[in-house]
Amino acid sequence: MPVPVVIAVIVALGVAVWLSARTVQRRVLKRMQARQSRTPEEFGRDLFSSESASVAARVREILGRHLSVDLSRLSPEDTFVDLEMAELDSMATIEFVLDVEREFGVKISDRDAERMKTLRDVVQYISGAVRQPVG
Repeated sequence: MPVPVVIAVIVALGVAVWLSARTVQRRVLKRMQARQSRTPEEFGRDLFSSESASVAARVREILGRHLSVDLSRLSPEDTFVDLEMAELDSMATIEFVLDVEREFGVKISDRDAERMKTLRDVVQYISGAVRQPVG
């Protein structure tokens, strides 16, 4: 295959991936549009128990470091699938889990990580692990 054709195919694939990512971001933003915008602290305080509020705020901040989607309208019941977080691929997911483990000084097993579907699941797991440290 001639080099110009290969370059054209690569450019076309790059544009398709970029357009797909923008479409996903628009869909996520549209879904969240009707929700109240909250800072990480308000997210924790308004949507979680007082015992979990600071954990929730910190988890949302960590997630925000891994995504380019505006998380100010995030809900505790949002799943990673609902948010269509294509950016949170397997490597980014591992980095997110490692950041959470580092931030809170806990260890999350692969099995437990697979069970966490919503932000509330993550916050509850971390809150429980922080209250009852292993070791």
